[in-house]
Amino acid sequence: MHKLEDSLGFQVNMTANAMKNRFNNFLKSYKLTSEQYVIMKSVEENPEISPTQLSEITFKDKTTITRMIDTLVKNEMLIRTPKEDDRRVYLISWSTKGARIMEEILPTTEHVIQKLSGQFSKHDLKIFLSILETLRKTPCLETL
Repeated sequence: MHKLEDSLGFQVNMTANAMKNRFNNFLKSYKLTSEQYVIMKSVEENPEISPTQLSEITFKDKTTITRMIDTLVKNEMLIRTPKEDDRRVYLISWSTKGARIMEEILPTTEHVIQKLSGQFSKHDLKIFLSILETLRKTPCLETL
């Protein structure tokens, strides 16, 4: 029988939690969480994205995404605009306030990403990211 600390899932989860907790502490002064940041960053990378597309990008269910968008709209960080050719669909974009906050946050996040990536050679980083992708797509997880 394996020990918990020898479990791959446990180690990946502990690392992700440590990174997320530190990031949440940084984001607290901006009244954002790490999950909300992911939404904001996804909107930056995909201007005028739909909630369905956000759900697909972030691997979160549509209900969770809708709730997060509602909070970010309420906090005046995002704007919800009806799509011109289909008024049932809303497109999400940054508000002026959201853009200002993200412009403050992004240099720090880019710096941290560079520092974290700098812990690995380019070759090792490529392998590491490939391993994480393989873990996400592992069929044995579907049988649980």
